[in-house]
Amino acid sequence: MAAKEHSEDSAGTAPSNGTVLFVDDEPEILEMYELLCQSEYTVRTAQTGAEALEQFGDQVDIAFFDRRMPDSSGYELIEEIRQKGHQTPLGVISALEPDSGPDTEIDVYLTKPISRADLTDTIDEYTD
Repeated sequence: MAAKEHSEDSAGTAPSNGTVLFVDDEPEILEMYELLCQSEYTVRTAQTGAEALEQFGDQVDIAFFDRRMPDSSGYELIEEIRQKGHQTPLGVISALEPDSGPDTEIDVYLTKPISRADLTDTIDEYTD
């Protein structure tokens, strides 16, 4: 699965609650995030660090990264985005419990499995 953007709900209308980027190396996880969020948000997805950096930009209102991926960690990607001066809310979604980890400025840490309500509530909290 290549990086992509989904910006229409099932009725064919574009959602207006902002743009969310999800980065995970597992295509099934990305598809789940799309299904959970596409009716309320424009959803972008990426499976690699390079795709994530390509998809990220000023139009992204919040981004979530998997903690562990083969080519780079979510923390590394967040650090690179922060070094470029972006203040966009950035978070980690992982099956691993949070730990002291690297000294990376993240806004939110969510633990898998995650419900639609928890995910959309978090997005709304950081994008309102």
